[in-house]
Amino acid sequence: MRSALVDHVGGAPSITQLALIDRASWLTLHMTMMDSHMLAGGAPAERDARQYLAWANTLTRTMRSLGLDKAPAVARGLDALLAERRTRA
Repeated sequence: MRSALVDHVGGAPSITQLALIDRASWLTLHMTMMDSHMLAGGAPAERDARQYLAWANTLTRTMRSLGLDKAPAVARGLDALLAERRTRA
């Protein structure tokens, strides 16, 4: 999840984006663990259900802060294109 989100923001996250990515990864991990428990037939306790909803809401807000659309690919400059062409020649 972490590497996918780093890629989502363009590959070079700022320190604040990295903090949000770490938080989103942690929330996703714990929600996935709860999902697995419930899929295995374990009914969630009332406290667990409230915790799950709180995490889901927090994850939604965190993802919204990171941006719902993938960052545009960074265009290579003319210098990089010429260097690549010289390398191929």
